[in-house]
Amino acid sequence: MAKDSRYFTISVLRESGVVYYGDCTALFVPSEKETVVILAQHTPMIMKLGVGVVSIRGGSESQELANIKSGLLYVGDNEATVLIDL
Repeated sequence: MAKDSRYFTISVLRESGVVYYGDCTALFVPSEKETVVILAQHTPMIMKLGVGVVSIRGGSESQELANIKSGLLYVGDNEATVLIDL
């Protein structure tokens, strides 16, 4: 788990395996209506994802992780799990 309070741990998974595992300061995921931003210490939640791009920011660097058609997001205990293209 991330030690710096600005960071949290994320896992991005698809059926074929792990797309990304690591720490970030912000996670951007597409909902059915707009992009949602998840930050450290976010309220626990489960959300259905829509079509779009999953990306992260770590400090000042941004990185696109996957273009998705659908998925699920789970946030809890200062970590997030994104299941894509189920």
